Amino acid sequence: MRLLLVAGSPEPSSSSLVSRLAVEADQVLAIDRGAEACRVAGVVPDAFCGDADTVSAETLSWVREHAVGTPVSEGTLAVDPADDVRERPQIHGLHGDLGIRIFPPAKYDTDLSLGFACARQIAAERGEALDVTVTCASAGRMDHALAVFGVLASNADVAPVLVEDAFECRVLAPYGVAVWEFGDGCVGSHFSFVALADASVVSEQGMRWELDHFRVDALRDRGISNVIDASGASITCHAGIVAAFLIR
Repeated sequence: MRLLLVAGSPEPSSSSLVSRLAVEADQVLAIDRGAEACRVAGVVPDAFCGDADTVSAETLSWVREHAVGTPVSEGTLAVDPADDVRERPQIHGLHGDLGIRIFPPAKYDTDLSLGFACARQIAAERGEALDVTVTCASAGRMDHALAVFGVLASNADVAPVLVEDAFECRVLAPYGVAVWEFGDGCVGSHFSFVALADASVVSEQGMRWELDHFRVDALRDRGISNVIDASGASITCHAGIVAAFLIR
């Protein structure tokens, strides 16, 4: 199941990008203000998820109109403010079909985190593997952008891909997808990686500066500004979690 999550960044991706990614996906899930980006791009989302605090009433009505016959689920969250070990939201009260999923505004999880949780629930109940692409997630506020990469890291097992106008980012991990290989069209492109977990181990081949089982801790700058020199170049994450960026 290839699912596009259109997130609610204050500065959304271009309409052309949202439209292209929607065509490539099996289903589109608008996450709160992400419904605005969908509407501007002419993309009717198959589902909506969020607390509806940043989407306009007009756009939410538009989503509801196009979801005629699709149930509205009022979700509840198992939230403990002292819970500092829970990796993902515990959601309850939602049906397994696509639809409109509304959560309470007072919560500890971001709407993007809830979007991933809903996507996992839908895929599990359908018995399908989950393939997730995210857009409109990383611009506008630095605190939100950092939290986005935290959410991506906590979902590294499904190998999420973040696509924005200026870059494509793939989250690599040994227990998800560990290798990203580049074709002819990427030769000459700039490339960077940032570890999202301590003690990550990375190899790079076919690049201006190559690495062989290089150890790097979270958020260190050791993987910034490389260049892809050859077709078939690759990055491999042997341990930990890595955000790998192909710069457009």
